Amino acid sequence: MLAAAILLSLLAVISCSKIKPDEKTAEKEPIPDSVYTKKGNEIVALTFDTLRNSLLHAISTNGMDGAITFCNEKAYPLTTTYADSVVVRRTALRYRNPDNKPDSIEQVILDEIKTNLLSGGKPETKIVRRSSAEEIHFFKPILLQAMCLNCHGTPGKQIQTNTLARIQQLYPEDRAVDFKEGDLRGVWHIVFKSQQN
Repeated sequence: MLAAAILLSLLAVISCSKIKPDEKTAEKEPIPDSVYTKKGNEIVALTFDTLRNSLLHAISTNGMDGAITFCNEKAYPLTTTYADSVVVRRTALRYRNPDNKPDSIEQVILDEIKTNLLSGGKPETKIVRRSSAEEIHFFKPILLQAMCLNCHGTPGKQIQTNTLARIQQLYPEDRAVDFKEGDLRGVWHIVFKSQQN
């Protein structure tokens, strides 16, 4: 009788300690790429607007020389304005600022986008997941706009002699000229930390 009572008590403890299937904590589903695409586009839009408005102010105040000086001193720090929980970068195959030189993953994405454009494709955002580092990389192509030709177009044609001299003074290893409107200028690169636990 005592053995039966102990056995029943033991069974009750074991059955109560087991988690029932409907009580299991659900494993977190990975956040869909669409969420990162939406957030990445929002960050790019805010950052681009801040850079563009600041650049236009520099041009209206101090001309193209002022724009070049602004880009040299303030564009890189302004890129991180909205990067509270993410990393925000701009990079290019033909960069002006050596700090914007592409790393290995950026190089691959830039080459893919360039190849796609050369074969008649459209520039598209890309999401790359790196599970080993639990990072999600968002890339958005930067296409050259007409206004940008003043500093990134053809020297002697769109780029004035004094502007080119200032560019060469501030960026002696400049590679960011001879673009045409609509060319791939580079990419925005935003690194999100995975929200999975």
